[in-house]
Amino acid sequence: MKPSSIICIFIVFIITTAGCNVSVNKSIRIKDGETVRRSLNTVNGKIIIGNECDVRGNCRSVNGRIEIGRNSRIQSLESVNGRIEIGSHVTVQGSIRSVNGNITCQAPVEIEGSITAVNGSVELNRGSVEGDITTHNGDISLLDHSRVRESIIIKHSNGLSDRRLKITIADDSLVEGDIIVEDDDIEVTVYLQRGGRVEGEIENAKVVEE
Repeated sequence: MKPSSIICIFIVFIITTAGCNVSVNKSIRIKDGETVRRSLNTVNGKIIIGNECDVRGNCRSVNGRIEIGRNSRIQSLESVNGRIEIGSHVTVQGSIRSVNGNITCQAPVEIEGSITAVNGSVELNRGSVEGDITTHNGDISLLDHSRVRESIIIKHSNGLSDRRLKITIADDSLVEGDIIVEDDDIEVTVYLQRGGRVEGEIENAKVVEE
């Protein structure tokens, strides 16, 4: 499936699953220490969640970034055309999905689901991911003792001009599964630095140990 098709499906999914509970042209801000028992959905606005918050619903944004403060607990995060920034000591009980936006996690972060990125990079600092990390076009960096319990999967990225992708696994970070490159037209280089390693197989990628 082409990235443009994925973007359209993702936008429709966010809007339809959000139902009537959608803020349009308006940002959503949750103050420090608040507990929220609903999903947070916005179009053309950002979602800013403070420190030590408990959000017992999903966070979805179209055309706006999502920021999570430290020591907070969140369900799933989904963003189109906006980056996702996660503070330290955050637990994401579901998965993270981003289209046209980078995903950055400060140290430490626990993600109980998976990470999917289309046209955006993924950076984990002392982060733990229970599922896979999947990307259609974007670099991946695992730093400071990060751990991926499953695999890293590079999907097809038809029609994109940038055909090179870098995966950095450093500072004793670990991928317990495989690194799988499904698109033969992408040149993928895996950098293993300062004790970074992959327990499974590395398929269709160049490996550089530093």
